[in-house]
Amino acid sequence: MNFDLTEEQQLIGQSARDFAKQYLEPIAVGLDQTGEYPKAVVQALAKHDFLGLLLPADVGGAAAGFVSYVEVIEDLSRYCGAVASIVNNHTIAAYTIQQWGTAEQKKQYLPAMAKGELLGGFAIFENGPMPGVGQDALVATKHDVGYVLNGKKAFVRNAGEAGVYVVFATTDPAAGAKALTAFIVPANAVGVKVGEKLETMGLKGCPVAEITFENVVLAETALLGALNQGVEISAKALAVASVAEAAQTVGIGQAAVEHAAAYAKQRVQFGKPVAVLQAIQTLLAEVATDCHLARLGVRNAASLIEDGKPFEVEAAMVKSFLVRLGPKMLIDTCQVEGGFGYSETMPLPRMFRDIAGTTLLDAPGDFPEKLIAANIG
Repeated sequence: MNFDLTEEQQLIGQSARDFAKQYLEPIAVGLDQTGEYPKAVVQALAKHDFLGLLLPADVGGAAAGFVSYVEVIEDLSRYCGAVASIVNNHTIAAYTIQQWGTAEQKKQYLPAMAKGELLGGFAIFENGPMPGVGQDALVATKHDVGYVLNGKKAFVRNAGEAGVYVVFATTDPAAGAKALTAFIVPANAVGVKVGEKLETMGLKGCPVAEITFENVVLAETALLGALNQGVEISAKALAVASVAEAAQTVGIGQAAVEHAAAYAKQRVQFGKPVAVLQAIQTLLAEVATDCHLARLGVRNAASLIEDGKPFEVEAAMVKSFLVRLGPKMLIDTCQVEGGFGYSETMPLPRMFRDIAGTTLLDAPGDFPEKLIAANIG
């Protein structure tokens, strides 16, 4: 299998790097310090068609394909992981509507999402052991007009900034997750309340908060997919998200090793650059190798998604690989730069915090092993 990018995919990746250099590099440090939502940058992303990359042309999307998408996410993440997370969460919401929405739902939401007029959010997680279980579980009760939602969603990215959420609720509290069902919920629906922004360790600037639903009335047309199809929909959507997040991890790791390599050539000890020391070369070589192999895995999974083939096992493998190696990339590059690398005046501490978020926040790192083990042989 050839993992080389086509000329079109290379051009899309180059446009992402040019965008990141112009718009993200100047704000990355400040964003990490303030955590302020980068509204102007998100508007610029929309103007450059990065918010509709996966959507088809008939709704105003770029129809670029998933391989191009993960290339863009990697390139954005090299400069600012938080902005890439905003794009990822928006895109997974749009992807879910595109895959399981009715013609009317697609017509109502996707053109605005492609243009960036409507930012998307994906609300699946809860404070209980799993969605649909626990005292704060989001419950959708059948009503004459459709459904009424009551409960909470936790760790929702783009919370407070999104104009529409893909939300998962159980339609039968006794059945819990087995009755999980997906809904499209406008952010301005009566009873939708966004809580205080969560102060996260990294990926600052991508808002994360709890959302409370108090007697939120939804029409029958808000149902996304079939009744009680939520487990199937969320599993596939999160698998897609895990591939995109893996691309984030690769991008951050690549930025870290490039910075460490440049530093090693400039840092002189005992009359020589530390880059000539075998120990330093070993650390740099291992991180560069990890990034390279992970990128190939990401592109393979992305190709399967793009071609409409089964991809869940490959997505799980990529996820599992980078959960282990993502943090190690930053530890190794920090060792190359020594005490200076540990300083907040250098970019590695920010990258360290961000890479933790790419492996933990959206898709739990412990989910892949069961799926991988069940498909060996």
